[in-house]
Amino acid sequence: MLENYVSYFQRQPFASIPVFLTLLPIFLIWRRKAYQDRTFLILLIYLIVKFGIDFIMFDWASEKRNTVIFYNLGVPIRYILISWMYYDKLEAKAQKLWVLVMMPVFVMFSIWDMIDTNPSLQDLHNHKMVLYSTTVESLLMLFWILLYFYNTIRSLKIPNLLSYPFFWICSGLLLYYSSFLFIAPVLHYASQWEQWLEIGFLSHIPYIFESVSIILFSIGILQFPNGPYAKQ
Repeated sequence: MLENYVSYFQRQPFASIPVFLTLLPIFLIWRRKAYQDRTFLILLIYLIVKFGIDFIMFDWASEKRNTVIFYNLGVPIRYILISWMYYDKLEAKAQKLWVLVMMPVFVMFSIWDMIDTNPSLQDLHNHKMVLYSTTVESLLMLFWILLYFYNTIRSLKIPNLLSYPFFWICSGLLLYYSSFLFIAPVLHYASQWEQWLEIGFLSHIPYIFESVSIILFSIGILQFPNGPYAKQ
């Protein structure tokens, strides 16, 4: 098994690095006790779930098994957990309500997209990546992120954004979802297990931006102070 892991890591370093890099912000949240803040507790839950899904995909890929089913199942889980952070951070009741309403709506849309793309769900070997869900998720998350930035800048509650931990989390998510917004439709057609479409360096872009976003998460967690970090 270990030989398979090493061999796959050597063949697919861009895809493998983010899997294990996720352990860094998990360790930092625990070390800095950032989980005492509810938003960072949600982030910790997301990172642990992400690592679990990513490691299973890494394990299956090392055995040359189709991993797309785990990606498709992870899309609504990822959206729920990340949008939950913005539900916690946004202050306007109307905005919080919209975030809350879109959670079940997106989950149902993702399930429909997965079934529509894969009429035979039990055929895991030929399972295909969802066609629309990742793009819709990216659009929704970019909207919540930019809405949060707008509210934060307008309220003038944060004296220094660079020392504000959640700013770095938002920056990482902004990069991550911006890359997915343009590459997701291509990945649907490229990620065919038996007829893999070679798209060159484009296939590495999501993994590169994912690694950068994880590093930005870690920078933000390192900014986490012992006391309050924003004006009340």
